[in-house]
Amino acid sequence: MALASFLPPRFPLLFLGLLLLANGAARAQNIAPGYVVTVGLDSLRGGIILHDNTTQQRAVDFIPMRGNQRLHLDATQLKAYGYIHQQDTARYVSLPMNLGTAGHQTELIFLRQLVAGPVEMYRYHYSRDYYAARPATASSPVLTASLPRISNVAHPLLATPQQSAVSASNRNAFPPLNRASAQSGSGVSLLLNRRAQPGLLEVTSWAYPADAAAYFAGCPALADDLRAKRYRARDLQAVVRRYNVCASPAKP
Repeated sequence: MALASFLPPRFPLLFLGLLLLANGAARAQNIAPGYVVTVGLDSLRGGIILHDNTTQQRAVDFIPMRGNQRLHLDATQLKAYGYIHQQDTARYVSLPMNLGTAGHQTELIFLRQLVAGPVEMYRYHYSRDYYAARPATASSPVLTASLPRISNVAHPLLATPQQSAVSASNRNAFPPLNRASAQSGSGVSLLLNRRAQPGLLEVTSWAYPADAAAYFAGCPALADDLRAKRYRARDLQAVVRRYNVCASPAKP
């Protein structure tokens, strides 16, 4: 999904930021100037109350610029939201994921977008101790025998949705997406999505650089540099940006 078409201008956000910084209560609540994008693609400016990473994947607390009510909005109610905090511009997009709960039904959550373009890059935060108090079950996304064992195959739990549902028991918890994530315990997975062929791909467990070179083969020069190990796994964000420049049609 391209966000550029409905992102609000930067100046009003900075102006709102000055107003919020001037307010002691806003500072105490950790409010950042931001916006929400409705399902009808209307953009509303206001303040975003910041929470931890996993909480912000589930919902956003928003205070409209015209008004003082606090709105608690989840990913079924918005297309996206964003904010500016300490010179960091954060964008979250509502996307469908099957997290192995509620009978493998999909649900909408917010993922932080790191790169926009023909290939989009997202960050997913999972609960490191998700399985600590949960026995292995047929619905456990990490422990089932059907998980793919090769790293360049899209994870089956990241399917395009048919419907949205949320398990109340796991509403505030997010599982690791594969065995590698569960074993590393880093709490973060990186996901890619081709805009022309929507479908999230978990790439944190890639066999680097071979899998990256195969995925970005549409840009031969980049693929050659990857095979020559001119990029490291930690450079993936720069790799995606370079690919997007290569894949974007030249402007007349």
